[in-house]
Amino acid sequence: MFGYKYYRKIEILGTHFLRITRVRCMGLKPQEILEKIRSWWRPDVISPEKVKQFIEMIPLFKKDKDDPAFKSQKEIREIQNKNLRRQIELCAKYSPYYKELFKKHNIDPSDIKTIDDLEKIPLTFKSDYMKDPEAFRLRLGLDRPFWELILWDVTFTTGTVTGRPSIFYNTTHDIYATAQFLMRSGKICWATPYDVVFNAFPFGPIPHIGYNRCVTAGLAEGCAVVAGHTGIRHPEFPIVHRSLDETIELCAIHRCTIIMGIASYLRRFVMRAEELGVDLSSVRIIHALGEPCPKGMREDLRKRLESLGAEDVFIHNGYGFTECQGSFSECTELGGNHNPDPTLYFIEIVDPETGERKEEGEEGAIAITHLNRRGTVLLRYVLGDIGKITYETCPYCGRNTERLMPIHGSVYATRTKDLIKVKGTLINPGLLNDTIENIKGIAEYQVVITKEDPKDPYSMDKVIIRVAPTGERDVEDLKAEILDKVFKAIEMRPEIVIEPSPYAIYDPRVSLKATRIVDKRPKVE
Repeated sequence: MFGYKYYRKIEILGTHFLRITRVRCMGLKPQEILEKIRSWWRPDVISPEKVKQFIEMIPLFKKDKDDPAFKSQKEIREIQNKNLRRQIELCAKYSPYYKELFKKHNIDPSDIKTIDDLEKIPLTFKSDYMKDPEAFRLRLGLDRPFWELILWDVTFTTGTVTGRPSIFYNTTHDIYATAQFLMRSGKICWATPYDVVFNAFPFGPIPHIGYNRCVTAGLAEGCAVVAGHTGIRHPEFPIVHRSLDETIELCAIHRCTIIMGIASYLRRFVMRAEELGVDLSSVRIIHALGEPCPKGMREDLRKRLESLGAEDVFIHNGYGFTECQGSFSECTELGGNHNPDPTLYFIEIVDPETGERKEEGEEGAIAITHLNRRGTVLLRYVLGDIGKITYETCPYCGRNTERLMPIHGSVYATRTKDLIKVKGTLINPGLLNDTIENIKGIAEYQVVITKEDPKDPYSMDKVIIRVAPTGERDVEDLKAEILDKVFKAIEMRPEIVIEPSPYAIYDPRVSLKATRIVDKRPKVE
């Protein structure tokens, strides 16, 4: 019979110090647990019985007896309905946007009693949110509990039509809920408190969920977290950022078992580690987030990691977005992205034109409704992706929450024409065009989205701006202004290509309209 024991866990701090802590686990040493479950994610190995065994081995997970993922679908829906009614009441009283929306469409908030009643509410689009993000923040009264009133932090989503990033508010209530959501998300994809997480998201100028929630997730699980800190160097504080080689060295030194980051960046990370011959044998999970990581890319990553000593690496491609402050998770590759906590978020597939909900298995726009938030709150918010959902019990892990399923081969969601995802970030084409068109000295331009290696469909995304100058200003000065303003608009640096003539970009003798944005990235499945 297993009993609780304490084992020493050695964590490397920097390069000269060791911290010895005691880790409580059931009978097995932490390293033995990690080795035991290393291959359990595989489709030919995973089963509901294996998942139950995994949960019993981890005290943190075992005590989470109220995990809604394992409740019946009827029980889940009852909790969702209860939480929705409370959230609607709060929106009707404290949300500037939804108070006005209900009034405009003659919606009686008391009529929204169940998840099915949500169809009475019009869809909310990114354009609505980007016009005035402040209108979606609840203006709670001082009579509310203090954890609903205290602002814990903010993150930012897609830039607005004015060029300012859209702020997303989290109260203490929200961050506690997010920690629970992320802990349960990690439980789905086999993370444990005994892992060492490497945060490969960039330490950027604007707070995004990638970097921030990687830390939150690791701490919620009880993991040690190491940050790579790549990103744009600040001229006054240059030492806070590191080079790619330095981050790879850190990952190896700390014997990290989980690496989290943007999918295409992680591939570059692993490829460079391969060139350096770094030992990454400790790695057992790759969290490839922010963009699709199709089957071919997963196989490529796994093969490269095997050459660095890692075995049975789970290449996990979660579906993450700011509006849930985390990601839906796979229990096995391509088994579907599970909603880790359906008491917090309801996902539906809708017709973006009519707002009608699609049937299970049909493709449509993905929309989220917050069921238990106090900062920024959104109802039937269209994310900008096309996907499909199943409500069937997962045959792999036995969970009963909805799952986003692959729609094209091994890709979970595709972009809509209104917003373009590049390097894991949604870009507003209208904002990008407006930014460039307001720069003096440009006769013609075109934005090309491609891959760093056109022959490699899994290499990192690359933005090229082709420009034909008017000749009225210095070319280097023009390039500098384009780089500066485009970076502020989309938070990434493009490559500027100067063309000799406007006709090289757009010839009105050949085409009626100029094509301002061209996506040359190959479609992968």
